This record gives sequence, C-alpha cells and structure tokens, in this order.
Amino acid sequence: MPIQVDADSITVGNEMIPLEDFGKLIERHLYRYPNTPNLELEGFRLKSADFDEQKLGLFIRHVCIWGGYAGIGGRIINQNSMAKISECFRSAMAKLEIDIPNISGALQEINYIRGLGTPSFASKHLRFLRPDICPILDSIISERLGYSFDRYGYEELTSDCAKTAVLLQSSQIANPRHRDSNQWYVSDVEMAIFSYLNRL
Repeated sequence: MPIQVDADSITVGNEMIPLEDFGKLIERHLYRYPNTPNLELEGFRLKSADFDEQKLGLFIRHVCIWGGYAGIGGRIINQNSMAKISECFRSAMAKLEIDIPNISGALQEINYIRGLGTPSFASKHLRFLRPDICPILDSIISERLGYSFDRYGYEELTSDCAKTAVLLQSSQIANPRHRDSNQWYVSDVEMAIFSYLNRL
C-alpha cells in the first residue's frame, strides 16, 4: 500500500510512523550513508557547470558507489558516449526546472542512458540533482509499498513524499538537516521511509 498521509502520522504499508519519528529516521540514514550531504553539494556544482562531461563522469561514479554498486558507474560510462549522457542529464534537468516539474519526464530522460533504464539508479541521480523535489524509487520501496517500478510509480511516490513534507513542515517537526525555515525536502521523506523499511 502506498504512503498514506494523515493529520498526525504517516502510514507506510500497514504500519503507522508518528511524525515525530521522522527526524530520528533521517539521522539513522545519514549515519548509514554519511556521504549524502557531499553528494548533494556535488550535484549542485554539476548543475552550475552545465553538466561538464568530466564532472558528470565523476558524479555518476560517486552516486553508484553511494548506492552500493560501484561497478554500475563504470558500465554506464563505458556503454554510452559522455556527450549522450550529458545531453540526457541536461534534458532531464530542463524538465525539473519548469514551474510545474515534470518528474516522470525527467526520469524517462535518464532512462535513455544505457545502464540507467530502470528507476532505481536513475532516480538516485535525480535525487542528488534536485533533492528538494526528487526521491529515490528502488526495488524495496516499489515492492513493499506497491509503487509501480516505472516513471508513473516514481511520479506517485514523489507526490506522496511531497504531501508528507508539507505536513512535517506545517507540524513544525524538527528536521535534522537544519535548513532555513526548517524546510523539509521530498528526499528527506524518502530517506526516512527507507530507514524505516530497512530498519536502519
């Protein structure tokens, strides 16, 4: 069952997560994946460099290492020209930068890259480029919560995480990411849910 948003809790599958638990769940995720803030900064710099091919190659390798499968990064770079990879990333970013971001369209652009044809690692890259609006849809979240493992399921997950982020912020739940105005990102919500499902 997909994420259900209530007034004071979030239901994930058949289990309820109190809003006040989200901060602890993010802390556990950051403990397990301590390089997360550095990769977010790398993604920001990559966008600023307009997806420079050398920087993009390093970014892809770093995201795949973060995701636990370092070899995927090498395969992506070996199976595609860097010009094509850069073009796909620029196209994806263009879909994320419009007034109403086209989340599923952005994922589809990354899926055109050989080696990134499924949501899992494709969405990991989007997550580090736009953590404010992009979560990760991996096989665990897809299977456990019933989101289809495609761009439509990704769009649905994004919408549910965004609703949860709004509720967390309006409920003044402290975010351990310490952003201005205690802002909650879509990726924060997904991090917490991933922690919960995996018992991190």
